[in-house]
Amino acid sequence: SRFGVGELLYNQNFRNLGMGGLGIGYRSNLSVNDVNPASYTAIDSTSFVFEATAFSHFYHQTTRTEEQIGNYTSLANLSFSFPVTRWWGVGIGLKPFSAVGYKVISSSVDEEVGTVNYLYEGSGGINQVFIGNSFNVYKGLSLGMNASYLFGSMERHTTVNSDSAGFFQTNHNRANQVNDLYLGFGAQYFHKFSDSRNLTLGVIFGPGTDISTREMETVQRLLPGFTTYDTISHYEGVKGSLYLPSYWGAGFFARLNNQWAGGMDFKWQNWEKFELYETQQNLNNTYQIGLGVQHNPNVQTYSNFFSRLEYRAGLRYGQTYLNLNEQAINEFGISFGVSMPVRRTLNGLNVSFELGQRGSTDNNLIKENLYRINIGVNIQERWFVRRRFY
Repeated sequence: SRFGVGELLYNQNFRNLGMGGLGIGYRSNLSVNDVNPASYTAIDSTSFVFEATAFSHFYHQTTRTEEQIGNYTSLANLSFSFPVTRWWGVGIGLKPFSAVGYKVISSSVDEEVGTVNYLYEGSGGINQVFIGNSFNVYKGLSLGMNASYLFGSMERHTTVNSDSAGFFQTNHNRANQVNDLYLGFGAQYFHKFSDSRNLTLGVIFGPGTDISTREMETVQRLLPGFTTYDTISHYEGVKGSLYLPSYWGAGFFARLNNQWAGGMDFKWQNWEKFELYETQQNLNNTYQIGLGVQHNPNVQTYSNFFSRLEYRAGLRYGQTYLNLNEQAINEFGISFGVSMPVRRTLNGLNVSFELGQRGSTDNNLIKENLYRINIGVNIQERWFVRRRFY
């Protein structure tokens, strides 16, 4: 997460994660699928859907000689969707866009001053609040747009010191605050073959966008024999921009019968064009392929608990935007999920799990095993029904 905008955290919804990150062609009246805003029209005309998900990420990182374990827990999404009319749906939510969190210690030997120690630390990230609108424009064809407000701060610190008596300990602190709008567009075409068989085709697109930023930077040094730092330079509020590159994706999701459904996604983003204060960072373009299936043993029964569960599984493979030692970093993941409905309702508790891996130990790099757990609640209520009896 030291590079770019940090670790990207899209597709953290429990349904998407449980099916290999699928979302472009996914369409459901029980879920808020913000991956493709065109899906909001799938919500029933008399319903209100609310979802909340929290996640925990565990990391096992290894080199050829060392290893370590880390983790963090956070809110994945808080979202709800409702219909305005039979042809107009709305989705609103809050979720993370990226996260920065690292601590790296290294050292080198200088002939004049001896051992020099370096400490690199990072924290923060970018969050987004979004509101999306979706419209049924023709038979089975829906168009949608998400308008997101990005906000947050990416903070990076560097400390250099030495045991040498004549060495000045130096701190370099830099923070980039992000505040701006970010747009994404989507379309879905839904075709119903029968009551139990249907197909949804989806596409998404996001234009390259300059995001307003403000930078703060402070350089301090600690003189030998002193206990307080001397500020060498300090400035804050310097306006600039962060360029988020364009992306596009396509996918489909098909229901074969009342028990089985599945689909596939492909997404690409032009991260080679990423810039921060008009400076490129030698990132790679990203792509991701996702496959997923969903199984409902018997959604009509109320007697057998396990028959009413909804099972999901998927896998994904792609290239991250990291380019380290002239080597691209690829990522692979296998995921599973289950929804446990509340008796005689469409509400439920949802759990999904992903086992992934990225990078390798070649060229003095780090291989990382990922373990991701998402736990969420899903509530669907009928709010727009006129009472006939009192």
